[in-house]
Amino acid sequence: MKFLSMEEEYKLKIALIVDIIRQEEKLLIKALNDRNVDYDVINVGQEPIPFNKALGKYDVGIIRPVSMYRALYSSAVLEASGVHTINSTEAISICGDKILTYSKLFKNSIPIPDSIIAASPDAVMKAYEQMGFPLIDKPPIGSWGRMVSLIRDVYEGKTIIEHREMLNNAALKVHIIQEYIKFKNRDIRCIVIGEELLGCYARNIPPNEWRANVALGGNPTPIQVDEKLRELAINAARVVKGEFVSIDILEHPMKGYVVNELNDVPEFKGFMLATGINVAEKLIDYIIKIYRA
Repeated sequence: MKFLSMEEEYKLKIALIVDIIRQEEKLLIKALNDRNVDYDVINVGQEPIPFNKALGKYDVGIIRPVSMYRALYSSAVLEASGVHTINSTEAISICGDKILTYSKLFKNSIPIPDSIIAASPDAVMKAYEQMGFPLIDKPPIGSWGRMVSLIRDVYEGKTIIEHREMLNNAALKVHIIQEYIKFKNRDIRCIVIGEELLGCYARNIPPNEWRANVALGGNPTPIQVDEKLRELAINAARVVKGEFVSIDILEHPMKGYVVNELNDVPEFKGFMLATGINVAEKLIDYIIKIYRA
């Protein structure tokens, strides 16, 4: 990572990498403008990114594409030219694949839901039997709760297996079979920047739904953060080498907090609504701070 002297601090140059400009990206642009930071917005949904050392003019690349692979590959190209990316290629590749995420968390003794990986229809059926119904079946890739299925019996399970086998994507044919944790009708989302926990909030499950995603109507409400929750969120981000990540945490009736997944391009509309913390400003201030060090 390159660091600037106090005299050079306002020469900081940032590349904001996007494919869709959502509310979050608009807030990041506003924070950059408010702080008089030099930046370019690069839309990888419209423009190519060459392997070119000229990209080294950027000190930091803020990686914000919705598409996991656009995020991963744009980060890799920038890193090849010496640009510090948030998040890094390594962090994106881990967080973008739930099996890789669970592998890192489990290896480092960070609690996760009981999970079984199955890579064929026969293996899935055996995993269903081992886990017991009801259970969760989800693929290793995906966001916004898509293709995450609540399976209540073997008939529903067989239907999900058949549908997934028809998809033209090898990763989607791999199943994560997971215990169904229904304790408080909510999950918890936390955001970490660097080594700091910005805060956490609850995503409450809406009527006629069993998932808590804000994109599916989950209602964000503030919560009190205890030390166990704080420590778990920070440790989870550290394990996947995430510099700016959100962590989804479930409350298990026996195990306490368990990490369900991490997001390397975190959305933060719900977080801001529940906590009143301007995440975009915090991220830009963090970047400015590390370049003043």
